[in-house]
Amino acid sequence: MASLFESNFQNDRPLKGARVGIREELSDLITNVDAKETPISSMAKRGSKPGNTTFRWQVDRNPDPSVELGILDGKDVDPNVLTGPNAGLGNSEFKQYTIGYRTEVENNIHMFRRAVHVSNLTQDILNIAGVKDELSRQLAKATIDLKRSMEITFTSDILPALDDGTTPYRTRCLTSWIKKDKATATYNNDKYGVQNQQIRSIDENFCTPESSIVGTGTSVTDLNENTVQDLMTSVYEQTGQFKNHEAVVGTKLKRQFTELVYTTRAPAAAGGATPSGIRSTRDASSDSIKASVDYFEGDFGKLALIPTQFLHAGVNPYTIKEVVNSGILTCTLYDGHLGTENNRVKALTSDGNTSGSITVSAAGLNTAKATMLAAAGNALTANNLVIVAATGGDTAAQTANNAAALALAKYRANLHLENAKCKGFIIPWDYLEVRYGGNIAQVRELTENGGGPRRMMEAMAALLVHSPLTFGMFDYKANNA
Repeated sequence: MASLFESNFQNDRPLKGARVGIREELSDLITNVDAKETPISSMAKRGSKPGNTTFRWQVDRNPDPSVELGILDGKDVDPNVLTGPNAGLGNSEFKQYTIGYRTEVENNIHMFRRAVHVSNLTQDILNIAGVKDELSRQLAKATIDLKRSMEITFTSDILPALDDGTTPYRTRCLTSWIKKDKATATYNNDKYGVQNQQIRSIDENFCTPESSIVGTGTSVTDLNENTVQDLMTSVYEQTGQFKNHEAVVGTKLKRQFTELVYTTRAPAAAGGATPSGIRSTRDASSDSIKASVDYFEGDFGKLALIPTQFLHAGVNPYTIKEVVNSGILTCTLYDGHLGTENNRVKALTSDGNTSGSITVSAAGLNTAKATMLAAAGNALTANNLVIVAATGGDTAAQTANNAAALALAKYRANLHLENAKCKGFIIPWDYLEVRYGGNIAQVRELTENGGGPRRMMEAMAALLVHSPLTFGMFDYKANNA
């Protein structure tokens, strides 16, 4: 008598013929652990709706004090126009506090957009596990995407631009408010493909002082207590207020703050500084060890550290251009969105290049990555980087080598992005606004011509820095990649 067992189905389950009638169980649970926060756009004040695509406001400063040698008793104010610091503006004993003290700054609106489309069958017929409404889910994802993109854009070094039919409106972003070479720029031609438009620069009297920007061009491991004290001293010298501050910092910079307290480093030797001991602050009755620094308290206030994964700070993701010739892949990298020779990424010294070119096979990929990592701190060469796939013996081998070349190009790009984790901004939240046009993110129903529902989510926003004088920046890097 023939019998039928579950194993008859189980053993042949990969074969469709033996799966007749088996109903698969797919849980409604959808797991997504990605819950990264966006502190800058969340903590900045929400300003009023912009009154125009370009808007202005005034910044002011107080006069510097001077040593007074006194006034003779009974001496009148001199009514004659004399030479002096106010020559041409009135009598030398009459002072004015407008010209040279008060000026205008401006910024533009910036538009962000995401569009989603779901077919009729997807929306109305498919029974998707864990999803009751696919269109709503797509819109929820678009909301997250839009908010995070706004966050990283606001921390970038984008300069303002006007819509001229080629370049859209762009807002001046945080790094361009703080770093002097960007703040004082009079034209906005840069790596983002902006036309050569004349823009309003920030008066040097209101630029963030160079002493309020630390670490430019140096490794994050160079951070020390004196550096942080110097930065906080500089901020205090602008405001004259002893107060607590908050810094939005990348993950590597946050770790380096902890290293200041919990790792004692020996004097530098041939191999560099090495940890020689650990300071433990564990209480005798505690069963845990604290190895974290969330606040730095110095001579001029306390600095709270707020970690984030959405810092741009001028570290623009590399663009990889792929060209296949006779079946062989060649990758070139560009700093920015413009694929021009001026934006080409250079090879590093001793990264395995010959005159800028690196040839890699699938078998040699891990070795090539190790060589590139070891060279990440070396100087850039004058040669443009080119990553070429090695010639394979057959189609399968060539496909594998092409994949290795692309993987190595992405590895170099990821090494470069490590630099953004070493940045940070001291932000006085009372002096930072995000001004939204209408709703923060407005959803519009687009025309549906039979292919299924379409929606567009759009946000219009601008970054308003009341005065760059009160800000500070950690401008360290992880490597030279």
